[in-house]
Amino acid sequence: MNDIKATLTGIVTAIYIWVSAYFGVFTPLLVLTLVAMFCDLVTRIYAAGSSDTEKVESKKVMLGIYRKLGMCMLIFLTLILDSGLTVIAQTLGINVATKIIFTAFTLAWIFVRELISNLENLALAGIDLPKFIVKALNIARDKIDSAADLNVQGGNKDGDTTKTINH
Repeated sequence: MNDIKATLTGIVTAIYIWVSAYFGVFTPLLVLTLVAMFCDLVTRIYAAGSSDTEKVESKKVMLGIYRKLGMCMLIFLTLILDSGLTVIAQTLGINVATKIIFTAFTLAWIFVRELISNLENLALAGIDLPKFIVKALNIARDKIDSAADLNVQGGNKDGDTTKTINH
């Protein structure tokens, strides 16, 4: 039993070190984001289970899991974007403050939205929410969007960057 525990501890430690090599100081934010994503699934099931008009359905749970996998893919794609831009910047001799700026903003963006979603699920389940937490998360969401917009120049002639990718 101790061998299994030691092996699992070693594997988890190795994975954390490997992830830390890429995410650096943002590794705790990655972990917290993944935990918030898991909690969102749990609170959604809880909200459905405590509702008189809704029931827990495996199809809806699977759709939630697929959505979370999509968000993980978004994190991975922004990591690829940051890695590519870092290579280009180094090749051109451009100094870059951090090598994962888009990944950091994406993590922060997902993290705050997941927390908001958790609170919405709890509210659907009839849990009273402290207004200051809801307000703080809404402010954080707006600040993250503003900070990311300040760091990304482009878009149309009016400075609107929301329509640069059609989906």
